[in-house]
Amino acid sequence: MTSASTAIIAGICGFIAGGFGLYLITNHLEKKRAFFSNKRQQLKCVYSPLEALVKINGQEFDHYFKNDATNEDREFIEKTIWYPNFVEIKKVIMENAHLLEQIPDELLRLLNYINIWLSDYDAVYVRQLKDAPVFVRPNGYSYPGEADEFIYQQAGALRKELNR
Repeated sequence: MTSASTAIIAGICGFIAGGFGLYLITNHLEKKRAFFSNKRQQLKCVYSPLEALVKINGQEFDHYFKNDATNEDREFIEKTIWYPNFVEIKKVIMENAHLLEQIPDELLRLLNYINIWLSDYDAVYVRQLKDAPVFVRPNGYSYPGEADEFIYQQAGALRKELNR
């Protein structure tokens, strides 16, 4: 084998190795880009909206149970704050579940509570089968506060991961 043919073979091997290395790097970067794109979508479409909605609901929870809150005050909170927020929370989770690897148990418990609450809301305000207000613990189900904490943690962790 001559030095020219050795150089050609070495060049071809180098070209193949370089191409394979470029493929590996490109593939790794594409997976990383897709990973962060999904995380951005989770934050934008799931956790940030949920975070705002559950914070508002939590603030109104305090107003709902003030000693001087009247039934009219409670009815106002249920009709103008909790009802639309619960409908929106349900919509956010149901329409964006595909962005999550799986739906976390905390969000499933929140959906279960919302479905029960909305059923009671319908019985009180739409079908008028019960007296207002709906109250926050329909049929013995307590609001799953761990869902709020989970949402806050996820939103914070995603922001931290995406902003580094």
